[in-house]
Amino acid sequence: MDDTLIKRLDELALTHRILEMEGHGDMTQGHLSLRDPEGRGFWLKRHGIGLGEVMDHTDFILLDLNGKKLAGDGGRHSEWPIHSEIFRQRPEVEVVAHTHPFYACIFTATNEPLRPFTLDGGRLSAPIPHHKGSPELLNTVALGEELAEAIGDAYAVFIGNHGLTFVGQSNEQALLIGISIERACKAQLVAAASGLDWTWPDDEAMARRRASGTGNQETPPTGFYRQTFEYFVRKLCWAEGGNGRESRGYYRM
Repeated sequence: MDDTLIKRLDELALTHRILEMEGHGDMTQGHLSLRDPEGRGFWLKRHGIGLGEVMDHTDFILLDLNGKKLAGDGGRHSEWPIHSEIFRQRPEVEVVAHTHPFYACIFTATNEPLRPFTLDGGRLSAPIPHHKGSPELLNTVALGEELAEAIGDAYAVFIGNHGLTFVGQSNEQALLIGISIERACKAQLVAAASGLDWTWPDDEAMARRRASGTGNQETPPTGFYRQTFEYFVRKLCWAEGGNGRESRGYYRM
């Protein structure tokens, strides 16, 4: 590993712990991966530890796209094909995540589209598909291919009665998407349970909202992703007993 890869994996370790803090943790389940910059495959969180226990680059193993372990210490998650098959089909994707956040998991049992009730839902520029395939673990290449086809060009997919898979062209983008989806699912479930009449902006209004904040109707600028990531790093630092003002040094950013 060179210093650049170590830094990227250390930041992905932070993202694991931030997602645990923000409701994505599920015991030792859930995992994120980074496309290997040398084209050897991808770096996957090692098996047997929770999202909140991923400390640094030593908690990742390198797999090729056929699932063969090439480097690192630790076991391989059985659902590695989620990562390999999305990386195969989406060359622009750098990070793949699979987690079991509480509200999103409930939402996977519905057939409802996720609506932009709040700013969280408004950050999702494309509809999130529902995948109602096999209820078993996605632990074969064939099942991974099905999921990769289901996500298509979107940046997330609901896996029926199971969990959430989301991706990003950067670690920071993947983090924002994952957090925003869980919060948007919570908002919609609460609204549905309230019994009140509710509405949401249509596609034209959402395009204007995005343009008013970013000048871009499709996605937020990369600077916003980084700004959000650094906010959550400071929040994590406080939660782990550090000083948020010293988070950059504390987390080797």
